[in-house]
Amino acid sequence: MYTFYSDQKKETPVSSLYRDPFSIRYGYARANETQEADDFGQDFLAFEVKDRSLVFAVCDGVSLSFCGDLAARFLSEELLQWLGSQTAEELKDESFIKEKLTEHLGELTAKGTDAIRRHRLPGSMPPILREVLEEKRTKGSETMFLCGRIDMTDHITREARVFLASSGDLRLRLWGEAEEISNPDITPDTKKRWSTKDGIIGGEIQVVTGSMQHNIRRVAVYSDGFSAIDGLKKLPATNQLQILVKKSLQSPLSDDLSFLDIAW
Repeated sequence: MYTFYSDQKKETPVSSLYRDPFSIRYGYARANETQEADDFGQDFLAFEVKDRSLVFAVCDGVSLSFCGDLAARFLSEELLQWLGSQTAEELKDESFIKEKLTEHLGELTAKGTDAIRRHRLPGSMPPILREVLEEKRTKGSETMFLCGRIDMTDHITREARVFLASSGDLRLRLWGEAEEISNPDITPDTKKRWSTKDGIIGGEIQVVTGSMQHNIRRVAVYSDGFSAIDGLKKLPATNQLQILVKKSLQSPLSDDLSFLDIAW
């Protein structure tokens, strides 16, 4: 088994990893302004490989909410546990699993609210800022998310069952053997998110599952901080990706950046 959790106060250069049958590339970086302030990144990236299955979650905390980094970390960890606990049969039924995940996301608000309530603000914080944050605390912490599970079903043909779920502005890219596959079922939406106080906000979660995904051979997920690769038809080599990460962070509008690329 291999598990990765991003460190929200540390950069992770784009790295490569092979855990049969998955070739994985991943990276994490805070916005320049966040690095200079030595503050926590609002993104969180987590994945786990076990028994020829891979589960992942990429979350982008909402900075206007109370400490969006907390919701991002909390929900990523919870989604990884939930994804790993589902059976293959459950994940095949799109309407059933969508309802089950929606229900779970609603149930998580109690635990999430308690985590926010217990979070201590730094004692050195200016009183005015503390007052603002305490007001935000009453409204909860929010994050966008995109998560999934990939189960290898045939090692020879490299076919796999793919389950994906999303709420928010995270990017999802899918490829087959030779070219990118259009994906109308999961699209970025800046209005959607999950809240520790209110659960799902902005509309229903988006879900993709079932046999229609049998021809997928690659899944890439990244936050809007890495929009520099939006227009690329193919993902570049690892060293080129790291160059693009640095260029993204040099932008005056740089944002936290999470990147996960899974091929099999």
